[in-house]
Amino acid sequence: MDRQHRHDLKHDKFVDEIGVLSSKARANQRLLLTLAGAAIALAAIIYGIYFFRSNREANAQQALATAIETFDAPIGDAPAGQTAPTGPRFKTEPERTAAAEKQFRAVQAQFSGTDAADIAGLYLARIAMNRGDVAMARRELQEFVDDHEDHILVGTARYSLFQLRLENGEAAQVATEVQQELNEAEPVLPGDALLALLAQAYEVQGNREKSLEAYRRIATEFPESPYAIDAQRRIGTA
Repeated sequence: MDRQHRHDLKHDKFVDEIGVLSSKARANQRLLLTLAGAAIALAAIIYGIYFFRSNREANAQQALATAIETFDAPIGDAPAGQTAPTGPRFKTEPERTAAAEKQFRAVQAQFSGTDAADIAGLYLARIAMNRGDVAMARRELQEFVDDHEDHILVGTARYSLFQLRLENGEAAQVATEVQQELNEAEPVLPGDALLALLAQAYEVQGNREKSLEAYRRIATEFPESPYAIDAQRRIGTA
């Protein structure tokens, strides 16, 4: 084999190897482009979901704010000589309550799964409590407690649920449950709130001595508690 032939063979082998490498490079390039395209598409989907949820929550919060404004709206005509504030105004409380309830239910229906819808449920529970609809109020409160263990308002919901049960003739059972919670390392409510409930439960049952004992514990153990003033008043009038 002469020198030129060997050179041609080496050249052909070199060309073949370059061709293979080029083919692999093109294949890898297509793969990288495919992966890059998929990553971009996934990012777009994620952003779209995030934007949709953020926009939906913002709309839900706006609807909730409108409902709360209705719930707190003034009743009757503005005092003479005063400029009526902007915002809704109603002639009677039932009219205001009906309008607010309709708006809170719309928040729940249109924006289910949002924080605004959850808070709307708490307002609906309050409306139900005010008109004596114990079953509805209890259902709304219990659903919130069951579904939102870590929500900032779950303590408020639990407290309201205990109070609702007190008013519904379950004082003895509430007293037992609250006393058990007081003995837990991590109770479902702060100690002062539980003692306030315990005092109410004993008071409803007519057990004045145990009720005063619970109030004394509030005044002694939780002097800075918002329940302390009422506790001191009740102790002072004992």
